[in-house]
Amino acid sequence: MGKESYDIIVIGAGFGGCSSAALLAKRGLKVLLIEKNANAGGKAMALSKNGFTYAAWVVVGAPVLENKHDIVLKELGMEDRSGLVAPGRSQGNIFISDSGEFKFLPDMEQFMDPEVMFEWLEVKPEEQEEAYRILTDISLMPPEEIAKLHDTSFDDFLSRYTVPSGLHAFLCSLLVDLLFVLPSDVCAASEAIVCMQDMFLRDGGLFHKGGFGALAEIYCDGVRENGGTVLMGTRTEKIIIEDGKVTGVQTEKGNFNAPIVISNAGIQPTALKLVGEEHFDKSYIAYIKDLVPSVALMGTRYFLNKPVAKEPFGVIFSTKSAWTTERFAKATRGETEKTGVIFYEVPSNYDPDAAPEGKQVFITSYWCPADPNTPPEEFEKWRKESESLVLEAFPELEDCIEDKDVFTAFDVSKETRDHVLPGQGGECIGLGQFLGQCGDSKPSVQAPVQGLFYVGCDAGGIGVGTQQAVDSGIKLADTVLTYYGMRAAT
Repeated sequence: MGKESYDIIVIGAGFGGCSSAALLAKRGLKVLLIEKNANAGGKAMALSKNGFTYAAWVVVGAPVLENKHDIVLKELGMEDRSGLVAPGRSQGNIFISDSGEFKFLPDMEQFMDPEVMFEWLEVKPEEQEEAYRILTDISLMPPEEIAKLHDTSFDDFLSRYTVPSGLHAFLCSLLVDLLFVLPSDVCAASEAIVCMQDMFLRDGGLFHKGGFGALAEIYCDGVRENGGTVLMGTRTEKIIIEDGKVTGVQTEKGNFNAPIVISNAGIQPTALKLVGEEHFDKSYIAYIKDLVPSVALMGTRYFLNKPVAKEPFGVIFSTKSAWTTERFAKATRGETEKTGVIFYEVPSNYDPDAAPEGKQVFITSYWCPADPNTPPEEFEKWRKESESLVLEAFPELEDCIEDKDVFTAFDVSKETRDHVLPGQGGECIGLGQFLGQCGDSKPSVQAPVQGLFYVGCDAGGIGVGTQQAVDSGIKLADTVLTYYGMRAAT
């Protein structure tokens, strides 16, 4: 196999790669999609074991309304194949009060019922007027005002208010820490507010039957059914550049030619490894190396012989759990506790086929260093501290475990993002939605090499996780189609 020619080659079947590949194939271009793993979906790929189906970690989509996946599925004419599920407002969120009580979120008729929320978060009556003002300002802020906050951290935005401690924990732990895997003192307020509006106004908490990876497989089918080719289990070794132009890719199964290559492998692994520094200006390489990824997630998948949780997902947090840059650095150095916010997901509570009858897989996720070379014993310290809190919240869990898998930043880097820079590789999202990396400062989807483009969470999109990646995929498909047309006309 090798030397076949295509209009476009897409590297990586993460959500940015497979969505853009499917859209471009649908629009009439000859597309080759190459994925190194056996399954599509990137960091959200679906896994299975002993009759259980699950993702590597907690994967929550948002919003339910105006979802980017719906846009792609509609253009592909594949809406009827989707298994997107909105399981409703989770009462699985657990607020640990200052007195140590584990308080499950009460039932609410609407997603954000302030009165119920404030009682749950122990917001005092005299604090509620300010709490209302904060939530109203976030929910109703117009786009032109949000755009002014690209260089303002979410913490700095909150400093404009007197924020009750419980509400601060909700906004920073349950939302920022979960949605961005990034400390709120460096997370761009613009990104945070856009995504909070999605959660508050367009409903949060979207899942997919069979895991989100099953949706990525549908996009791959969209490539095939529109005349494209998908090569799974095929590692791309090199993007071939000749005279400053992309000419194709080198893989373990041979070479393939194309004048356009789209990489979903991450900007840093693409530029530094697949292309090579020699093909870029030194200032661009310096810029690439300075880009900052998100923090990593690790966790445990507990395979249980009976159900212990009633809700599909939840967040365990307190007024002390929100991460800051300083606290995370101290925790990494062993100078303070490593326990912060904890996320959990129970797939069979929204997808009955995700577990054998009468059983559950209970997935936990929590922060850890992104360096895949972190010693295993160090990852174990993070696991033990977080697991003790999980077992306190769900005391029945420990006696129901028949098997468990632990995953760390090492596994994430091995299966998804190549380790090319010190301390990086195992990050949860890719490039973080940091100050200086959002809005007009977001990395461009077009590389300074003719015919080379980036897609995914590293460039061009906005949103949470797979939403950001697919938003990038939609926008990139438009950009590349225009580029292809202009190239064909010259």
